[in-house]
Amino acid sequence: MLIVPACKPEVEDANLPEQIAAKLKESDANLRNHKSDEAAEGYKWVLENEPGNVAALTGLGKVELEREDYAAAVDPLEKAVAANGEDASARASLGRAYAGTKDWAKAAEHLGKAWELDQDTEQYGLEYGVALRETGKLDEAATVLTEVGEINPKLKYVYRELGKVQLEAKELDKALRTFMKAQTQWAGDQDAFAGAAMVYEAQGDVSKSIDQWSQYIQQDCCSTYSKDVAQPKLAALKKQENEAGNLPADG
Repeated sequence: MLIVPACKPEVEDANLPEQIAAKLKESDANLRNHKSDEAAEGYKWVLENEPGNVAALTGLGKVELEREDYAAAVDPLEKAVAANGEDASARASLGRAYAGTKDWAKAAEHLGKAWELDQDTEQYGLEYGVALRETGKLDEAATVLTEVGEINPKLKYVYRELGKVQLEAKELDKALRTFMKAQTQWAGDQDAFAGAAMVYEAQGDVSKSIDQWSQYIQQDCCSTYSKDVAQPKLAALKKQENEAGNLPADG
């Protein structure tokens, strides 16, 4: 008489939680070191053994952010947020993914939630303010960016981004003061010089606008923006200044 052995139930590896923790740590390190493929492989291993692991889903999304494939980042990050909407890192990463796809309303939603969850990470507030500006909510953007600047005035680009909000709102005097503050806080913040140049031009001060564009170009001679926008703008302003200087005196 043949005896067929009963199917044994699968027994979970007692060491699996430790293995998952180690793999996540290893994958996070690979991501920090820009080893995207190795990081993705590790996060996928975790998900094979623990589907729905929020850290692994977030990690996969961050891999795609690193690769600048923002559309591909959305799916794993949406899953991470669905599993735990109170995870600030997942929320911020999802907001960045939507910012990359220019879906600014969703970017603002998730970056705003990340900032609400983690007020110690001022970068979330900075990016939230930028997303609000891109949706046209200038008053809200100014409030958030002003708050972030007060919390951490050394945060890179916070005053530049606030200046952009004020310029868009046509608060020219405020914008100029803010762009000048940005130049002081971050001497290499070339966009603060471009911002100040735009303010001076809007105020009709061609000479000072020329000076600011010149300083911008000294820091950025060769980017697409420099070649397509800054340098033609500088040439046009210099021509305008020269033509004004050649006008005959009245009388």
